[in-house]
Amino acid sequence: MTVTLTAEQEKFIAEQLAGGHYRDVADIITQSLGMLRAQEELIRSNAAELREKIVTGMEQIRRGEMVDGRTAIRNLRENLLLRRS
Repeated sequence: MTVTLTAEQEKFIAEQLAGGHYRDVADIITQSLGMLRAQEELIRSNAAELREKIVTGMEQIRRGEMVDGRTAIRNLRENLLLRRS
């Protein structure tokens, strides 16, 4: 199989090899494919739960139970600060 990489992808691979994170390009490909497989399995296994959460969210929107984006971000930041205290 032949794969054509962008210059940015080649640079990233070279950096990973130079940093000693991987032995060779094959090791990078093996690790990358393993991570992709794990991500796909996670998505597949959580698909039903994600669909349920989307339905719940859409129902909340229809009932007017929502906040605007700025308020949501502010609330998240406040909660994060409280946890750190």
